[in-house]
Amino acid sequence: MPEGVGAAAGRHRRARPAWRHSLLTTLLAATAASVLVISALLYLAVDRVVSQQFQQLRAERLANAGGLAREAVARELAALANLAELLGQDAELINATYYHLYLDGEIEHPVTAVKRMAAGFHLEAARLWDTGGRLIAAAPSRTPPVAPPADPETVAARLAWIDGAPWLTVRQPIVRSGNTLAVLWLGRPLGQVLANLFPAGGEVAVRVDKPGQRLTGQRVALEGVEGPPVWLDVAVDDSAGRALATAKALLLWLMPASGLLLLGVLGLILRRQLRPLADLTRAVAGVGRGEFKALQEPAGGDEVAGLVRAYNTMTAELAKLRELEHRIQQQERLSAIGRMAARVAHDMNNPLSVVRGVAELQVKQAEATGDAALREDAALVLHHIQRCQRTLEQLLAYGRPVRLAVARHDLNALCAETIRRWQRQHPGQTVDFRPAGAPLHADVDPYQWERVMDNLLDNARDAAPGAVVTVVLTAAGSSQEIRVKDTGPGFAPEIRARLFEPFHTTKRGGSGLGLASCLAIVQAHGGEMALGEGPGGEVVIRLPARPVDQAQRLGR
Repeated sequence: MPEGVGAAAGRHRRARPAWRHSLLTTLLAATAASVLVISALLYLAVDRVVSQQFQQLRAERLANAGGLAREAVARELAALANLAELLGQDAELINATYYHLYLDGEIEHPVTAVKRMAAGFHLEAARLWDTGGRLIAAAPSRTPPVAPPADPETVAARLAWIDGAPWLTVRQPIVRSGNTLAVLWLGRPLGQVLANLFPAGGEVAVRVDKPGQRLTGQRVALEGVEGPPVWLDVAVDDSAGRALATAKALLLWLMPASGLLLLGVLGLILRRQLRPLADLTRAVAGVGRGEFKALQEPAGGDEVAGLVRAYNTMTAELAKLRELEHRIQQQERLSAIGRMAARVAHDMNNPLSVVRGVAELQVKQAEATGDAALREDAALVLHHIQRCQRTLEQLLAYGRPVRLAVARHDLNALCAETIRRWQRQHPGQTVDFRPAGAPLHADVDPYQWERVMDNLLDNARDAAPGAVVTVVLTAAGSSQEIRVKDTGPGFAPEIRARLFEPFHTTKRGGSGLGLASCLAIVQAHGGEMALGEGPGGEVVIRLPARPVDQAQRLGR
């Protein structure tokens, strides 16, 4: 056999049983065996010990439920007695009864009073007898027959059998000036009271035990019954017993299946938990190439999830640092451009002033001599010199630090005043001004703010001549927004990234310093400028809804 083939075969034979010594295999086997043993012990414990405990618990619950039922019936009887005492002191009932007894034919008022009480307190039966046992009033009219009390001057509250059913009854004398005029009797059927106290579907079910009726729980005798005894059938929901039987049935087939199931589940969980480590390895390699991509955080709070969260936090901070570095570099570059532009503008302003003076003198001479050709050439030179001087003025303004003289203003009023002045200079232009619903207070320099608004309105007019320019003010959380929008073509993607850079313009004959100067003024106020999504062209200014600090007031 060749040497290489023999060595490979030897390695294959040694590698085959390696899974037996795998930590993952050992862990899965130990877990499955443990689950099987624990399941068997649990089944024996449930069958021998827990079943007895559940039976004892159910007996205790039945005893407690019986006492609860007796107490509830006693409370309802006491509450009915208190109600009878309260109604027995009702002045309207007392006077109506007195007038009925001593004025012939006066029956309407006591009947009305009894019906009012029965309806107001939801009484199933109410009776009013005089001391001789004659019925004066009854409500409602269709109630079981009740005999008048033998002793009208005695207060009594007890259970009584009426028409073959137990009732809660109470009688209360009606007394006027120390004399008993009549007897008020109130009654409620015990079955309905129990249905209200222990509604169907609850943990405790209580009903009146009647002859021939199957007992569902235990019999409980009630005290204070006038006549034959009253028994209650008290039952408790045996949900624990049903759950125990279900659990025992489940354990019988869960024991052999749980081990195999856990093998697969545990293997999948371990594979899923270790998967983010491979992604994290590739992402860390990407950080070295300058790629700060965040990873999807795995669910949970384990060590792997914590490691991924720490990596995402690190890459986010690195990305912020890179962005800050780019912004600082951009700011330094723009500052250098501004200083250079100011120096160039200062050096060119004096020669242009001399040339402008000569051109103005030539215009005057041409007008005096009537030389039309000379006048036209001199006017053309003067026009372009004025354009150059306006550009130089913008360069000088951009190169100077922005100094603010801020004061508290309402942006609604300030923008409205600025728009009115601008429209007087452009009478043919329409501006749709939409102020905020409430005052927008901010610390701004009104003259610098007018420069910003004039520039934005001019740009909007140039983008869509004759069309409506929309200015909208809103409060957005901790900032205040001013949106200037036109119906022009908007901004192309390649233009949006450079629109606020100095000397970058999309207008023919523009200097590219208007939006750059506006950005410097807005930043000096502690705000920011951005482009809207469109359609059309839209510039958004966001100012903080708090006073700017001293550093922002002095310069950018």
